[in-house]
Amino acid sequence: MAMSSNYLHATLKETLRKSPFKFANTKAPHADLGDSISSTKKVPKQEVPSDPVNTQTPLIESALSASRLLGKNTNVYYEYIQLSQGISQGRVEVVRDFLNDHPDAVDAWINLYETPLLKACACGKPEIVKELLRRMTPEQMLPKMSQNASYHTPLTVVAVSGNMEIAEALVAKNPKLLEIPGINGQIPVVVAVENTQMEMARYLYTRTPVQVLLDDDGYHGSLLFLNAIFYKMLDIALDLFNMSRRLAVTKHLQIESIPIIVLASKPDLFPGGCYLGPFTRFIYSWIQVKLPTLPFPSCPNKDHQNILMVKLLRCLSKWTGIDEVYQLKVMHLQAKKLLQGMSEETLALGSKERSETVDEALLFAVRFGNVDFLVEMIKNNSELLWSTRTSSSSTLFLLAVEFRQEKVFSLLYGLDDRKYLLLADKDCDGNGILHLAGFPSPPSKLSSVVCPPLQMQRELQWFKEVERIAPAIEKERVNTEEQTPIEIFTKEHQGLRQEAEKWMKDTAMSCNVVAAFIVTVTLAALIVTVIFAAVFTVSGGNDDNSVGNPFHLQKQQFIIFIVSDLISCFAACTSVPIFLGILTARYSFDDFLVSLPTKMIAGLSILFVSIAAMLIACSSVLFTMMDKDKWIVAPTILFACSPVLLFVLLQYPLLKEMIFSTYGKGIFDRNMKRWA
Repeated sequence: MAMSSNYLHATLKETLRKSPFKFANTKAPHADLGDSISSTKKVPKQEVPSDPVNTQTPLIESALSASRLLGKNTNVYYEYIQLSQGISQGRVEVVRDFLNDHPDAVDAWINLYETPLLKACACGKPEIVKELLRRMTPEQMLPKMSQNASYHTPLTVVAVSGNMEIAEALVAKNPKLLEIPGINGQIPVVVAVENTQMEMARYLYTRTPVQVLLDDDGYHGSLLFLNAIFYKMLDIALDLFNMSRRLAVTKHLQIESIPIIVLASKPDLFPGGCYLGPFTRFIYSWIQVKLPTLPFPSCPNKDHQNILMVKLLRCLSKWTGIDEVYQLKVMHLQAKKLLQGMSEETLALGSKERSETVDEALLFAVRFGNVDFLVEMIKNNSELLWSTRTSSSSTLFLLAVEFRQEKVFSLLYGLDDRKYLLLADKDCDGNGILHLAGFPSPPSKLSSVVCPPLQMQRELQWFKEVERIAPAIEKERVNTEEQTPIEIFTKEHQGLRQEAEKWMKDTAMSCNVVAAFIVTVTLAALIVTVIFAAVFTVSGGNDDNSVGNPFHLQKQQFIIFIVSDLISCFAACTSVPIFLGILTARYSFDDFLVSLPTKMIAGLSILFVSIAAMLIACSSVLFTMMDKDKWIVAPTILFACSPVLLFVLLQYPLLKEMIFSTYGKGIFDRNMKRWA
């Protein structure tokens, strides 16, 4: 039984380690373009020629050996060098003259991998492509696969670069090019999507026959569906879904992933997966969007004034960020519509089909923190809340703790009494939810936290929150290795605790040095100012009418100097014992939750006050001394204070992060509304 449990757990781990974005597990074989331009049936892989030269290699090698002995030219493509160079340089006259003299060269191999048309398409030369197409029949546009192992077609080459002018010319001459796969077994529209050529992809998609996408078990349609979701071309994905809803939840034998799994693994397609600032959030809530349809309507020709106005409005919307927010909201609405359709489609699946597709999609949604996906799927089918229990005895919320997805875990607060059943569950190793909180976070999650003490604090926050919400018995429960949650936490986090302790001590020591320097400087300034005020010019000398009283004492700049200098000195003196307290702390696990971060926050804050006061004191002294030459004050202050300002700028982000992490609203949303 234990062996079976371990096997199931290993299966789950292997599933979650898989990348949901590795779509094709084999290269799809290609059609024999020399025989037929309409067939897109797949050929066994071993039938693809592996020799990159041609099928007459033995004869050519024999001829080349003889030519070498006679000192003759051994380049079999030598006669096409002029044509090849003319295409590369975009010289239409050279290409035209060469083809007039050698008309058979229009579809010949001019080098090891290219015909004239392929080279012109790769170089992006529309005029030369059009010149070639005028001389070619539709059949000549297709490379002779029996002579060379290069399986690019002109349209797949253009799909990579996104040259619309060439693509339109090719499709107009031979629409069958839309159906022919390229070197990697992908038809042109899929190639365009994979290379993020959006305009090209939409153009090719609206002209690719539907049967090409759906025939042969929907291989090309499934591959296009996956890539359209991954590369955020959701208008294409929605149109494909409306044509064949089952594509979204059906696994193709030659494709590793499924569209529903890719959607589950892309939280950035939904509002819950992207951060919006205050201004952006305001625009997002105010702006009204309309979902685009395929094909896009073309803009009618208007007078020059209207066109100019449209351009001005577009520039304004792009400059203010409105255009970007509009596209973002369109994407969110498209993703929501696609998710709702997929959720409805899963209701028709049997238990076996659901375990292969939907359950796996939910696992990836938890792994990537896709809350919107989980909520929509479980709202329509509440039994998915217990997903994966039968296969690995690990519910979605146990996985949320294991992968440290706080947004997914917060969904528990919006459940009814079912959450107590979920919290009392165990995985196949006997680990309860508190055991899983005791294990370290995945490295990808910890790397987003700025320093080891805050990483230790984040681990403690997770453990304490799960401990607070879990049943009391979970504290004493042991797993199959006879370990309690606190024992696991102590053992697994010992290295991180030591690293955090070293970081805190090093930082406190460095800040102590700064504080001691400030105390020395400010005390020296006070001594010079108070004791020798009647001698040095910092105090302004003596007024002839009031002997012995420095006349600058009545000036505002001097008063500011005295007060700011005293504040700087007292603040620096106060920060020193705080940092000493950090150096002499016991550094237990619980100290990293509030005690140690609070001391560091207090020490850094007071040190910042001391530095700011010292800068003010320095500035007031310069203003007092350089009363008649104030133009030199600003650059002098800038150069003198740059090291101190640099210290403040570098340490302020750390201070801000510590304050929010220790006293902020927290990473869990305890006010989650009822959702299922």
